[in-house]
Amino acid sequence: MARTIRSLRLHRDLTADVAEIVAPLLADGEVRVRTGAAGICGSDVHAAQTGAWIDYWPATTGHEVAGTVVESAAAGIAVGSRVVVDSRIPCRGCADCAVSPRLCAHLTWLGEARPGGFAEELTTAGADVYPIPDDTLPLDVAVLAEPLAVVLQALRGVPADTRTVLIQGYGPIGALAHLVLSGRGVEVVVAETHPARLATAVARGAVTAADGPKRIDVVIDTAGYRGSVAAAVAAARRGGTVIVIAIGDHPIDISARALVEKGVSILTSLGFDDDGIPAAIAALAAEPVAFAGVVSDRIPLDDLPARLTAPVSTLGKVVVAFA
Repeated sequence: MARTIRSLRLHRDLTADVAEIVAPLLADGEVRVRTGAAGICGSDVHAAQTGAWIDYWPATTGHEVAGTVVESAAAGIAVGSRVVVDSRIPCRGCADCAVSPRLCAHLTWLGEARPGGFAEELTTAGADVYPIPDDTLPLDVAVLAEPLAVVLQALRGVPADTRTVLIQGYGPIGALAHLVLSGRGVEVVVAETHPARLATAVARGAVTAADGPKRIDVVIDTAGYRGSVAAAVAAARRGGTVIVIAIGDHPIDISARALVEKGVSILTSLGFDDDGIPAAIAALAAEPVAFAGVVSDRIPLDDLPARLTAPVSTLGKVVVAFA
């Protein structure tokens, strides 16, 4: 008799439920991971509300995943290993992949092209799991490795002589960027309309945009609201840098003349390179308590459909916690 697992199902009509499904078979070179924690990303909510990026139906989304290997057909991956799953699915054969897999012309993601982490188990290539070093890093903190890898990639665009960084938006990505930058001795300024999020940023040592320095070397846009890029350019000093992480569908309302005359550089950041997840795991393992504070809500799988289809504002990262 086929074994079943409980899984989110996102249907083509954009309804969602949790149901028993047949556990996927394990192919050669793959591992089966029992999900310990799966983070909800803004892209998961967008996909649930629009159907964007999904290649199959019903879909099991979720690309931020940490868990335990319970079956292995991959050399060097032992059963019982605690791991974080790499969310990227590049083709690794195109000219863009030769520059970096994160720039793959055919790049897709776990949960969008194949079943992801909003299920009790998932299968993935053994090459796409990274070990968690020891038991001092809980799975519901290790799950931050994927979004933290995104942040670390973006922060490569911060010039070495940077003294002040303004973070627009203090959701999970903004909070992760703040923690990393503070560790580097950079003064962090935060612009955030959500009072509780702003208070959290201040409690962690940030200053508000109203009270902070007016000369800003770098602005990081994690908010993605209409006009956010133009606001970032306006806030940056002459010759400063704007780094856009947020994915928004709105046009950028700023003239080339304004950019040229102010000398601001606009950088965008997509995903992370092959060293991203290991670097993020190392950073989390070094400061697990500090990073744990980014997770504000831990919910059961049964509560997930409502969170995806009718999201509510939260203080930080929402994680689906599995028993």
